[in-house]
Amino acid sequence: MIEYLKNNLLSGYKTSPAQKIRLSLSLTFLFVLIAFFVGNNGNLFQIEIINSRLIYILPISLFIFPSFLEESFFRGILIPTNTKEKGPKTVLVFTLVSSTLFTLWHPFNALTINSNAREIFLNPYFLIIVFCLGIICSLSYIYSKSLWTPIVIHWATTVIWVIFLGGRNLILE
Repeated sequence: MIEYLKNNLLSGYKTSPAQKIRLSLSLTFLFVLIAFFVGNNGNLFQIEIINSRLIYILPISLFIFPSFLEESFFRGILIPTNTKEKGPKTVLVFTLVSSTLFTLWHPFNALTINSNAREIFLNPYFLIIVFCLGIICSLSYIYSKSLWTPIVIHWATTVIWVIFLGGRNLILE
């Protein structure tokens, strides 16, 4: 297990995010389109800048949790770095497993740890967006072999949602 973590997780931190940057940007653009469509249909977005004294530390705290910690687990631990070399079927399986567990983590989190998030983390529109984010982060990790790529995608998504689009379930004002 220690050897797997060393070879998988740590190598994901050491690999430059510049690998496959065009693919990651294309996937992110696709995710933004899907999230915009689903989020608008589900009335998830309220365009306004959050009014909170925490606004200055939010980008840092949202980098650590959820972005860094969740991506380290759901991508860095659950997806082997050699997934791409094992072919498209293996890529599909690991992408779907990782994305499904990532999606299920959100309702579990809301029901056990973060009760402030229940309304949004149990919302089917939100969960569709989370699943799509999981797919994009998984694929960007599989093809770039860098954990920094999905961490940055996840972080940017969360910061934009919380600060500019009404994602207040995480905020204690």
